[in-house]
Amino acid sequence: MVMKYINSNIDVKNKAVVHFGELFVIVLPFLKKPVSAEYISMQIRVKPSKIRAVLNKLFNHNLIEYKRSFDDDTGKYTYIWTLKQDKLKTFLKNCNFDAVVKADVVEIPVPAFFCASCQETYDFDSASDCSFKCYKCGSTIDANEKQAMARALAF
Repeated sequence: MVMKYINSNIDVKNKAVVHFGELFVIVLPFLKKPVSAEYISMQIRVKPSKIRAVLNKLFNHNLIEYKRSFDDDTGKYTYIWTLKQDKLKTFLKNCNFDAVVKADVVEIPVPAFFCASCQETYDFDSASDCSFKCYKCGSTIDANEKQAMARALAF
């Protein structure tokens, strides 16, 4: 039910990936029934810690619950995770992206090279494109930041 909803809409899928990580889409089919992170890990050959990271993100949003049991043989706890499908679907429907609008920043290259003969200034890219030879007079382009900056600021 939830899997169809997520796969049917790319925006919903993107929301899920943003909130729960890229591995979420791979882990979700295993959450149809109660399952452990170790089982999912063995099936998809990913470290259990990465699976648990996805499960914990879901848990932080109250979209999954777990039952803990102690294994006498290993001396460790085993966590069995169960997805709350209705809550996940509601969460993804109501979730909004926090859109960040970036202004286009235009970097102005700082001239750091100049031609001693004709006083033409160059940034590094321009100087390297013409093999450090002035395109006007053919002289060698030198790196002298003080003179190049003074020349650039004079305009």
